[in-house]
Amino acid sequence: MTDERSDTNETYRITGVALTDTSILLTLADGQTLTEPLRRHVRLEKATPAERERWGLTDDGHGVNWPELWEPSPEGMVSVWEILQDRLYDAALGRLKTADWNVDAISPRDFDLVALWRAEADINNGGFLQFLGNWGIRNHETAVEALDAIGATAAAGLVRAMFIVVEPHLAAGGIESISDIYGRLTEAENERLGVLDEAFWDYPDPLTRLVVEHYGP
Repeated sequence: MTDERSDTNETYRITGVALTDTSILLTLADGQTLTEPLRRHVRLEKATPAERERWGLTDDGHGVNWPELWEPSPEGMVSVWEILQDRLYDAALGRLKTADWNVDAISPRDFDLVALWRAEADINNGGFLQFLGNWGIRNHETAVEALDAIGATAAAGLVRAMFIVVEPHLAAGGIESISDIYGRLTEAENERLGVLDEAFWDYPDPLTRLVVEHYGP
């Protein structure tokens, strides 16, 4: 870990937790406060006020668990990294919307964030072919380059391997849309994509932290 990452980790360490009827408020070491809507965490939203107060920080100090409500995880039920990553994605997507959804009209940094968000959202929801079908090869290439740049090399390798499965069908021609590939894939290719999708869902890299450390809040 570089000194810069060490500084970032310390800056975003949680020093205080407070809850209202609608929000979770996290005070960080640098003095800023992050607000997370309670409705995003169903178990916590349905918990009693007393249960909500029985929280504990993760070992690294960047997440909060409620052991009575859900089995503790290293990242926490509520994570500083996830909140900050969502802010980065939302801001980049907002600027893309302002640019009338033209990726050439936004900065390369914003395009990286948009491509990463699209990759995460679509691969997690419907697999690699959904991502490629919705956003095309350029977004795929940008996402892979961004994953490499932030140090998420395992995820980048998985997404590259996914494209290798479908690339021969694209090269063969006669593809009017990515959905045409579904009918061309062999059983073995379908199984291979399934294995790669599941490996991506397991998050082999700490992607949320790497996004925040690289692109900043």
